[in-house]
Amino acid sequence: LAQVIEGEFPAHPRPKRSRADGRSALAVAMFQLPDWPPWALYTFIGLASFTAVVAIIQMIRDKDNGEEDNGKNTKVHGEKAPIFRSFQREYLTVYAIIMMADWFQGTNMYTLYASYGVNISALFLSGFLSGACWAGPVGVWIDKYGRRFSCIVYLVLEIIINICEHFNNFGILWVSRFLGGITTCILFTGFEAWMVSEHRKRGFPEEWMADTFSKASFINGLSAIIAGILAQVCADAFGEIGPFQAAIALTALALVFVLFWPENYGGGDNDDKDTKAAAWNLLKTDRKAVLLGSVNALFEGSMYSFVFMWVPTMLSALQGGKLPTGLVFASMMTCISLGGVLFSPAMLLSMASAEYLGVGCFVVGACALLVPVFCTDVLPVLSAFLVFEVCVGIFQPCGGVLRSKVIPDNLQGSVMNMFRIPLNTLVVVGTLLTDYYPARFVFGIITIWMMMGAALQVIVIQALASHGNGDAKAEAKKTK
Repeated sequence: LAQVIEGEFPAHPRPKRSRADGRSALAVAMFQLPDWPPWALYTFIGLASFTAVVAIIQMIRDKDNGEEDNGKNTKVHGEKAPIFRSFQREYLTVYAIIMMADWFQGTNMYTLYASYGVNISALFLSGFLSGACWAGPVGVWIDKYGRRFSCIVYLVLEIIINICEHFNNFGILWVSRFLGGITTCILFTGFEAWMVSEHRKRGFPEEWMADTFSKASFINGLSAIIAGILAQVCADAFGEIGPFQAAIALTALALVFVLFWPENYGGGDNDDKDTKAAAWNLLKTDRKAVLLGSVNALFEGSMYSFVFMWVPTMLSALQGGKLPTGLVFASMMTCISLGGVLFSPAMLLSMASAEYLGVGCFVVGACALLVPVFCTDVLPVLSAFLVFEVCVGIFQPCGGVLRSKVIPDNLQGSVMNMFRIPLNTLVVVGTLLTDYYPARFVFGIITIWMMMGAALQVIVIQALASHGNGDAKAEAKKTK
């Protein structure tokens, strides 16, 4: 930059330049795009443009369908609609901030630990093992002591975690991963439990919950896109620790909003043992809950194993070429947003139920993860990863809708966290496999998990249909 401003070009005589010319050159240099590989930049621009078009189509169809009341009550309309939209904004604003803060960490955690020269696998495994060990107790505490209170605890712990990431000390980093296992349990259960319970407390139709889950999936991807781009900028400006500093500010902002949320509770009548016993009793007596927990564990276990593997797999495919992790990450998260839009009541959900869309996510996702088993070229591998992320974007709201159907309101946190025990176990297994076996073998194992999930999802459909028929028969008897 100094050479440009001063006009120092080795191959030519130094020309005379005015101060105005120097300032112009500086301005041009400041507004130039970062030195990102064209393939990564064009992939992101193409995906972002396509997703924007699909989102516009979805909004148009949603508006048209809302005006035509088809009697199914799946569209948000009527007297309660403005109040419901206000509630959605209250929840989704916080959801967007916390997910963006979480994604800021996810984009550069691998590269940060690599720059520290620490044992990355040990740290990741510690986090997942912590999550598996604490899933049960944390779920009980979420229901017993309040969903809002658990969200506040999450935000305070996340600030502490991101401060710990500043230290190149394995012990301190291990503490951050240990706490990260606890906060992950709260992140993916506490906020959702608060929303589902508050939705019902305020008397909104159950069918409208799908709209919130769909928007949450879209916002999750959108937050990750913004986080991916800004994380790359922060990393370029402040080093690998830059994104974690931004995450601290976002987490503090979310804390301000959550402090104004109303509290809601679940749990048993007396103490923690009652809540835990009620959750275990549900799993022992309700086949649907066990099946749904297994389905969620298989999909999310595969997803988190993929999260651990995509960076080294892409680096291997590039064979020494530059990998702009933030930009590629943003492309993948664009696909999650695309999946969230596709799931909406005006799109795929108008053609098939959430149960059947879940089967499709497993089958298509399995086919996508099978690609790196047989191919190591950049284009097929990247394309497969993008397709898998679209499946993730669709499955997230699918899982939310199914959980709201199967899990009682007062046990949302407890039961959902019990699901995370097998989930974290699968992730630990997948992470350990990467230390002893090549990536192709591990992707093959994950593909098997996905196909098992597809089979179990089909059984979930049968169980829900059987339960629905039983309810219909009971109602018919009462009528007679």
